Amino acid sequence: MGFRATSVLRQGLALRPAPALARRASCLQLVLARWGLETAALMGLRGEQTANDDARKVRAVEAITSALYASGLDGHATAAERAMLEKPYRAWEYDEYVYGDHWEAMGVLQWLLGRQGAIPPYYSSFDRAQLFQSTGVMPADPSTIERFVESSAQAPARAYIDAQQLQHAVGVSEAWIWRARAQVLLGLRDEISGANAKPSAAGEEAPADAALRRQRVPHGLRKMAADLPRTIPLAAQRAHERGLVDRVEGNDFGIAVEVATDGPAAGGTTPATVPYRGLDTEHQEALRKIAESRFLAFAWALGKIDEWDPDRTCDLLSINPISAIWTPDSE
Repeated sequence: MGFRATSVLRQGLALRPAPALARRASCLQLVLARWGLETAALMGLRGEQTANDDARKVRAVEAITSALYASGLDGHATAAERAMLEKPYRAWEYDEYVYGDHWEAMGVLQWLLGRQGAIPPYYSSFDRAQLFQSTGVMPADPSTIERFVESSAQAPARAYIDAQQLQHAVGVSEAWIWRARAQVLLGLRDEISGANAKPSAAGEEAPADAALRRQRVPHGLRKMAADLPRTIPLAAQRAHERGLVDRVEGNDFGIAVEVATDGPAAGGTTPATVPYRGLDTEHQEALRKIAESRFLAFAWALGKIDEWDPDRTCDLLSINPISAIWTPDSE
């Protein structure tokens, strides 16, 4: 039975065509190029500013938008992406800056296309400069986008990675999104079990449900909140046994960190491993965003969601029919 279940999982991972992956990666690269310009302006990071600095930025913004249409990517971009690119320079709304969370998704798509040698651990990020360079896409030059898409069509996506690599990468992604969601649930246990778990008299969404939806935690996971102190150690051990996490620390997913050195060697750092729960809120949130972005990329690339929309993952418990942490062994 265990062998049969795992066989079904492997057969169920069918990637979209490589050109579709390349077009989606190109859309991300164009909007992230614009994101970089907008973020620099927002933070005032102008470098050596000149009198014509803003004028050059405006021209760059216009060139990126023109490239979207000249390359034919407008039919593959989402409505939100088109709207962001069509806005004048410095006209982005605050919530549009969260598009920067898509760097990790772009990295996964490039890995699927053979443009990245490996997916970094889920407590570190892809090198952003390398992501931009590896496609050969120059955001203001439509011809480079066309070449990237055409080159991807020369071989199917499965030519770049084999079925076993894909199965493992999806399993790793599922393990880390599960742990990230578990941490959100841990922070909401009191709300889930209390009055905030009930809809208002007017039929409005319960505060606990609204909080889960904002952080894209499937409603179906609510019931496991009370058992998480027992479930997380079991999940960590199981994920480690299956090679989905490389270390377990304190009965939890282990995170590699650099700790400041005291004493004679003060000023340096020493490698250490800490449990996921031992991270502060800011770092836990950073890991959640990494896991969520990569999970989105795998879910879309494997056709588990039909549109590129992070909110579509809100009801997706896993990409495999059974979560990778609990999948029966194939041997």
